[in-house]
Amino acid sequence: MLNAPAILLLGAVLVTLWMAWRSGRLPHFPGRVNFVAMQLSASWWATAAALEILAVAPDDKLFWAKMAWIGIVGAPSFWTLFIWSYIHGELRPRWRLIPIGMGLLTWAVAMSNDWHRLMYVSAIPINDQPGAALDYSHGFWFFATTVYLYAFMVLSVVVTASGIHRAAPAYRAHYLGFLLAMAVPWMANIGYVTGNAFLFDFDPTPFSFLLMGSVFYWLITRRRLFALLPVARHALLDAVPDPVLVLDADGTVVEANPAALALSAAPGGLIGRRLADLPDLGPALAERNVPTDGLQARLVSLGQGAGRRAFEATRVALASGVPASGGERSVGHLLLLRDVTHRRRVEAQLEETVQRLDAARAEAEARLAAEQEAKHALNSYLSMAAHEFKTPLAIIDSAAQLLMMEAERNAPSMLPRLDKIRQAVRRQVNLLESCLADDRLSHPTVTLRMERIDLPALLRAIAEAAPNDDAGERPIQLELTDCPARLIGDSALLELCVHNLLGNALKYSPPGGWVELRAWTERAEDGRPLAVLAVTDQGIGVPPDALPHIFDRFFRAPNASGAAGSGVGLNMVRRIATLHGGTIQVDSQLGVGSRFTLTLPTDSASHGADNGHGMAAIAQTPPPNHSPDR
Repeated sequence: MLNAPAILLLGAVLVTLWMAWRSGRLPHFPGRVNFVAMQLSASWWATAAALEILAVAPDDKLFWAKMAWIGIVGAPSFWTLFIWSYIHGELRPRWRLIPIGMGLLTWAVAMSNDWHRLMYVSAIPINDQPGAALDYSHGFWFFATTVYLYAFMVLSVVVTASGIHRAAPAYRAHYLGFLLAMAVPWMANIGYVTGNAFLFDFDPTPFSFLLMGSVFYWLITRRRLFALLPVARHALLDAVPDPVLVLDADGTVVEANPAALALSAAPGGLIGRRLADLPDLGPALAERNVPTDGLQARLVSLGQGAGRRAFEATRVALASGVPASGGERSVGHLLLLRDVTHRRRVEAQLEETVQRLDAARAEAEARLAAEQEAKHALNSYLSMAAHEFKTPLAIIDSAAQLLMMEAERNAPSMLPRLDKIRQAVRRQVNLLESCLADDRLSHPTVTLRMERIDLPALLRAIAEAAPNDDAGERPIQLELTDCPARLIGDSALLELCVHNLLGNALKYSPPGGWVELRAWTERAEDGRPLAVLAVTDQGIGVPPDALPHIFDRFFRAPNASGAAGSGVGLNMVRRIATLHGGTIQVDSQLGVGSRFTLTLPTDSASHGADNGHGMAAIAQTPPPNHSPDR
């Protein structure tokens, strides 16, 4: 028959079912399905408990105690899923399989308890009166299920506590309400398990879950708990470094994150005041300056003097209702301010730097053009001067030859002096030839005048014309035993190349020292024939630290300052060798002498293959910073 505990439980069940129906009709909020499932599970549990109280026979009471396990497992599990979804965001539906599966498994274990005694070891009435409550002795599965449920309840407490810590101050009271409501079933269940708390000799936990549901329904309807943003959204709003303001339909600031609150020095703060009434923010952030046009950002400036800051402002309309049903209405605006002060300063500095670089580039280009024009004029002048000087030098040389012929018959004592005149003329002609050749090699469209060269004859002629000065004779040892008979190349440039090497060897050799000019044939790795020319002297040598730069333009070794030279000869030798597809190497020992080895391909096919590379390298590579000559 009906009694007060059963009536109380059944009444609470009806209230809970009504709250579940109302909760399902609320606007969507995170975890709504889990919240309704928790209420339905608690209703199942309380209904089974009420029927257990109404039953008279012990077997009937035990049957309804077993039936209650679906709700016993479901209520705390779905409650934990709801708390997590509300604070951290909606969980995937598959997570609901955990309480559903655990509930069905526990219900199956309970209903088959007579076979294994895992849930109830015994169930004995507490007295002899009809309908007396049962005193249960529990088995292993009961305690395993208790651990499972307590783990879920502890998790819900931890998640709620973290939500309180992260929530804005205005919303912490709601989450404190969560904890207080959750404390009711905790205390009820702990009291029942320890044997210290009973409700009409029954477990008070199902009633406490119904009471917790009532508390939440009050929070929902009276305090509009689920109409507020979840804690995670508020934590995100507070964490955003840029100012964010929420305005209602009248332009009143109803919410602002810490960055936005720091913008205004108005007494009383921003919250609850109309934005237009704030002198430091209203004029700049007025709707005429920042219209509601989606995500179109507008640049605004806030502050005065050195504290003035630049922001990209965006005004987004906030609406409620369902657009499809025509019930959407504007409720306010979201004003987003992105601080771009540093970026604007950097952009201004970058623009200024670019302007300076453009000006510097224009100036450099103008100077380069002027330098190139001056260089071209200088080269033209030097070329013209060289050609002009060659004519009087040729006249002097011809006159000296005629005088030598006359002196052979009438004044033999004049022959040495006339020979020195001719040597001086040849030195000047060689210098002019070097200048003309350097100008030719520096031209971007330089080409070789390829021809067949009688190499032994060319080397003999160069050796005979080699200059000597007043310091004494330096004999030239000419070794042409294995010299190639023919060579394909530019005769004038190769003659200048060998003449420079031989002239340097004579110039830096001591009086009486010998100079060797040797030529022989070698084979390259691919079998091509190569002509190798080596000029060896017993001169001053090249310092080791100067060897890497000996072929650089205008470079002269430190120990060569006592001899005349321009520093272009050896560089010219390297360029001529490169144009012919060859190489030039030097081996030198300070105070002992030097050996310059010139290697050239002898056939025209090798010249054709390498010449283009050599010309391209000279045409595209700027002259070196240093230049060669010992």
